[in-house]
Amino acid sequence: MRGFVLVLFASIPLFGGSADISVTCDGVSVVGSGTASCSFGDFWTTGASAQASLTGMSVSAMAWAIQPEWGVDAGSSSATASLTWDFILTVTGGYGDGYAEPELSVGANSYGGVGWGDASASLGGCWMNASGGTPPGGCSPTSVAFVFGVPQTLTLFESADASAGYFYGVPAVGGAASMSDFEFFNAYGQPLSGFTYTFVPADQPSATPEPDTLALAAMACAFLIAFERRRRSRYRKVARPAR
Repeated sequence: MRGFVLVLFASIPLFGGSADISVTCDGVSVVGSGTASCSFGDFWTTGASAQASLTGMSVSAMAWAIQPEWGVDAGSSSATASLTWDFILTVTGGYGDGYAEPELSVGANSYGGVGWGDASASLGGCWMNASGGTPPGGCSPTSVAFVFGVPQTLTLFESADASAGYFYGVPAVGGAASMSDFEFFNAYGQPLSGFTYTFVPADQPSATPEPDTLALAAMACAFLIAFERRRRSRYRKVARPAR
């Protein structure tokens, strides 16, 4: 059984190209220019949620299918979130060539083969993926080559997927990806110091207030804790199959 569908979005995109922020919950898609989020269901039934934020340079998706009682189909749910945006990187305070290592983070979890999360992120020559509970790889210190004082356009891509359900009951599963910073090195691989840099969107979205990224993260943690507590409580009570 499906609950309500809640859709929140900042604005419709004002430009094409590689700029795109989108989320999908239970087949309902939303596209935004600065942020997009969606959710359906509630804490104790089947549901899903997803968010993507340009300001936070992050995406996340969660899905759950709480079994109402032993032997009753919990249904299924799914969510996706993606962010593809061009950024301009400019490094100053030096001469010649250098390299940058993006600080990308991805993570995902799974549950017993009936709940699955996935997350990916890429920038320059770095690509990372986490599927289920598989640890992601890392970025190379030479992922992004640059020349001091010369702006260059880089495309940041992030995606997260979550799916849960069918009969057995699944607590919250999902994936998340984010970009936080860079590590910088000179042409010889030595860490740089005394430099400055900017990393700004090539296309600025319309000035519309966005949801607080930290608040969204706190909500996600609350979901995970609530679902896990309910799952443990329910299965402690079910010590034998229903007659």
